[in-house]
Amino acid sequence: MKGIESVHGYQEDIIETIPSTILVVNRNLEILYANKNYYLKSGKRERDAVGERLCRVFPHVLMEKTNIEEKIKDVFQTGIPFDGEQLRYPDGMFYFYRINPLKGADGCVSGAVIFMEDVTKLTRLEEELKYSYIKLENAFEELKENDEIKSEFISTASHELRTPLTVINSYTEMFEEGLLGDLTPIQREKIQVIHSQTDHMIRLVEDMLDTMRLESKKFKINMVSIQLEKIATNVVAELGRLAGLKEHTVKIESSGRIPVVMGDERRIKQVFNNLLTNAIRYTPKKGCIVVRIEDEHDFLLVSISDNGIGIPKKDHEKIFEKFFTGRKVSLTRESGRMGLGLAIAKGIVEAHQGRIWVESEVGKGSTFFFTLPKYDPGSP
Repeated sequence: MKGIESVHGYQEDIIETIPSTILVVNRNLEILYANKNYYLKSGKRERDAVGERLCRVFPHVLMEKTNIEEKIKDVFQTGIPFDGEQLRYPDGMFYFYRINPLKGADGCVSGAVIFMEDVTKLTRLEEELKYSYIKLENAFEELKENDEIKSEFISTASHELRTPLTVINSYTEMFEEGLLGDLTPIQREKIQVIHSQTDHMIRLVEDMLDTMRLESKKFKINMVSIQLEKIATNVVAELGRLAGLKEHTVKIESSGRIPVVMGDERRIKQVFNNLLTNAIRYTPKKGCIVVRIEDEHDFLLVSISDNGIGIPKKDHEKIFEKFFTGRKVSLTRESGRMGLGLAIAKGIVEAHQGRIWVESEVGKGSTFFFTLPKYDPGSP
């Protein structure tokens, strides 16, 4: 009992230390009590508040705006607390208030307690955050619009470039085949340079177009039955000259009989080409590159390993981003493909519902993996 009496003795001190404003009114809406925080905030003295009607203490404009008298009467009548709302003082201060019934020993409502919390800082911070969000949202929309314009420009420019490049390439082939007359050794050498550079430009244009298609979700795959070993063999043969220049050994291995899967043959060939070209270019002379295809129950796993320069661990995810350059000398740009090859490979694999990743250590080579499911990703 002594403990309870001790607590009762501290009740007033506890209430006075609460940073909120507390007012107690009776049924006539006369103020019975106001805590210290109220006098500090209002500048009033006790004799100016206690015994006065609420309407003489509260600013008239706030009484009308909040309709607080009716709310207090409802609390007296029903005994149900008013959960509260925010109000704004004329001087720009914001308060959140609620009204609770004060019940006597008989359970009847004998008074109403008005709690008022100064939420000015919180409200202004909230308004600043809303304003910042609107600015950020507007900036995002502007960036999105600019990005769409940029993408449309690149797509249009790439389409416009492809036609004349194809025509130039056709004529250089005709010159090389002697269909437009005999060439001197010097002329033939220069035509071959033109042909090589035109092929290179056509590949760059195709890379840009593929990137735009992937970003705009207009990238389509033509699903047919494909044999990964056959595709890998064809790509290795086509890249034989490039591998031969660096005296690389390129091998294809498989775990038993590899089943036929559904996929876009041209696009999967593009993935092999991009990965193998990188392996050949970034492996020192007389290196070893191994293409392995394994049957992993629900999917086929392809790995392309080399003993080249390797990739830092921090760049393992970033190398699949567009135009990524992880070093002072960009490996992707050094290959003459603008850093789009791995990004395109990732897009193609993911369009087949597969996954692509790399395991590598600097100076110890790299292994690129990608998977293809055995089912048709386009089927229900």
